[in-house]
Amino acid sequence: MKKTVLFLVVLMGLFTMSAGLAAADEITVTLDGQTLQFDVPPQNINGRILVPLRAIFEEMGAVIKWDEAARSVTATKDDTVVALIIDDDSPTINGEIVHLDQPGLIVDGRTLAPLRFVAEAFGGSVRWDGENNAALISLTAAAGENAGVNVEENAGENQEKEGNSTVKLLYQGHGSFRLTAKDGTVVYVDPYAGDGYDLPADLILVSHQHGDHNQTDLIASKNPGCEIITEAEALQDGKHQVFELGYVKVEATEAANKNHDPAQCVGLILTFSDSVQVYLSCDTSKTAQMASLAARNIDYAFFCSDGVYNMSIEEASECAALVKARHSIPYHIAPGELFNSDKAGDFKADGKMIVAAGEEIALVRA
Repeated sequence: MKKTVLFLVVLMGLFTMSAGLAAADEITVTLDGQTLQFDVPPQNINGRILVPLRAIFEEMGAVIKWDEAARSVTATKDDTVVALIIDDDSPTINGEIVHLDQPGLIVDGRTLAPLRFVAEAFGGSVRWDGENNAALISLTAAAGENAGVNVEENAGENQEKEGNSTVKLLYQGHGSFRLTAKDGTVVYVDPYAGDGYDLPADLILVSHQHGDHNQTDLIASKNPGCEIITEAEALQDGKHQVFELGYVKVEATEAANKNHDPAQCVGLILTFSDSVQVYLSCDTSKTAQMASLAARNIDYAFFCSDGVYNMSIEEASECAALVKARHSIPYHIAPGELFNSDKAGDFKADGKMIVAAGEEIALVRA
C-alpha cells in the first residue's frame, strides 16, 4: 500500500512538472496587439516556429479554401492569392514561389505553416519576443517599417536587439567574415583580411581559390570535426550544393564574371538555426539567380562592389534591388583596402546598412 501511494505521488509530481514545462514552452501569437486563440497551439518543429494558418489568415481578413484531394490551402485577400500544399516547401504568392525551410503540415486536423511565411503573406511583419516566447504580427505597421528604411541612420538598432540574436557577425574586412553563434559555434568565410582569427573554427567556407579568399592558415585552431567547404565541394557536376549541418544550412549560389569562372566560384546563403538568413555574393557581377532570391526573404545581404575584380558600387545597388533583403550591405569595396567608407556611401538600397571593417553586429531575425 505504501509503495502504491509513493508511486502515485511520484507520478503526480512528474505530471505537474510536465505541465509546468508545457506552459513555459507555450508560444503566444498576437496580431496588431490582439492575442490570438488556437485549438491547435503553435509549435517548434525542427527549429522552426509553425503556426495555425487558417486562424491567422482569417483574422487578417482572408478567405480560405481547402482542397482535400490536393491537400492544399488557398487563401485570398483583395488581389493577393496564397497557395500552399501540405508537405511541400514551395508555396506561392500570386504565382511566385516562396521557398520554406520547413513545409506546412497537418497537426490534429489543422494546417500549420512557418511563422514568417504566414505573417508576411498578406503584407504583414513579424517580430519575435524571445523573452516572452511570443510572435508579434503587425499588419498596420508593416508598410511604414519597411519603406526605405536606412539602417545606417539607426546605428543603435543592433545593440537594442542584440539580446534576441543568436548570431554575431564580425566583418574582418575585404571579403572576410567570422560568424559566431550563442553556443560558441564559429564559422569563417573567405579568410584573408583583418583580425579575429583567434576563435577555434567549426566550419570554414571558401568561395574560390584566389589568394585573397583562401588563407585558411590564418585561423589559429580548429575544433574537432571542423569542416572545410570550398567551391570544389559546393559545385558538383555544375550543380550548386546544399549542406545541412544542424547549426547552419549552407547553400551555394551563382557567382561569375570575367575574372571569376562560374565553375570555380560560388556565392553563399547561410541559414542559422534561428532562421536568420545571410547572403554573401562573394566575387561576382549580377547573376540570373539574384532575382529569384527575393522570394527567400533574406535578412542580411552583402554585395561585393570594388568595380575592378567584381561589380561596381552602382551594379551592386542594382543587385540589392533584385534580392530585396531586409538589410543590404556593401563589402569587398576597394582592392588592397579593408574598407572604403567614401565608396560605401555611394551604395544605394532600401534597408541600406554600412558595416565597417573590424565591426561586429548582432544578426536579428525580423
